[in-house]
Amino acid sequence: MTHDAQALRVAFGRFMTGVTIVTSRRDDGAPIGFTANSFTSVSLDPPLLLVCPGQHLSSYPDFQTTNHFAVSILAEGQEDVSNRFASSKADRFGPGGWSSGHADMPLIDGRAAGFVCEVFERVPAGDHTVLIGRVVDFDANNAPGLGYGPDGYFALGQERRAEAPAAKHTRACVLLDDGQHIYLTAHGDLPSVQIGPDASPLQGIEAHLATQHIKADLGVVYALYDQDDGGREIVFRGHVATAPAGLTQAPIATATAADPALDALLKRFAQEHKTQAFGLYVGSNRAGDVLRADTRG
Repeated sequence: MTHDAQALRVAFGRFMTGVTIVTSRRDDGAPIGFTANSFTSVSLDPPLLLVCPGQHLSSYPDFQTTNHFAVSILAEGQEDVSNRFASSKADRFGPGGWSSGHADMPLIDGRAAGFVCEVFERVPAGDHTVLIGRVVDFDANNAPGLGYGPDGYFALGQERRAEAPAAKHTRACVLLDDGQHIYLTAHGDLPSVQIGPDASPLQGIEAHLATQHIKADLGVVYALYDQDDGGREIVFRGHVATAPAGLTQAPIATATAADPALDALLKRFAQEHKTQAFGLYVGSNRAGDVLRADTRG
């Protein structure tokens, strides 16, 4: 049986996960680490977890010989840490933001939870190794964890704050992209539909797209703001595989709109798309805040 490796990667990516940093030390004591979402709790008795370092990692040989490793579950707002440890060019430990835990294992500061493990078993599995660890020390706090899915990073704590009851004049919109382009209506607006006071904005925009024969995977809420007339705009993110008929295509990097609020939204999306670190805008069409971990209430 053969398969398209890229298509398989995309299919695997439909599963939404948390984001972790897996760390250890080389024989000379130098810290090593990488970003991973292949983290799974395995057993409570004995306490076991697993991660899956890949052969493409420069630190792969070190994870084949180390006796200990650590896992830091990242918190909301730590997208920059995830990006740094995922990059092959970044100085991962140079900027700081980490400290040594049990067995001198590096742990990320501000993490939602951390685990230090003794290596329990290594299982070769294709181009990865299943690295099973026995937990010898751990910690956790109330910080919401950072998530990752098909639309990039997401933060459930932020999403819950966006779940305000629908207003009388709520308009549900969707920011559609295919990874390279944004899709707007012929009038330069986002596809949208008016929502009644007791209706679901998400279900409403899904039904509207269906009537337009637009197949899209809707993601998280990207913006929630009030207009001058008292109406509310709820903007979801959505991904399309092919260009939807009836919509106008614009490159993500240069998309603009006549409406100042929408134009600001498109410019923010272009910037955040570069790092895949997306925030949640809450406020009005004139001013507001992009919520990240440091603005949690």
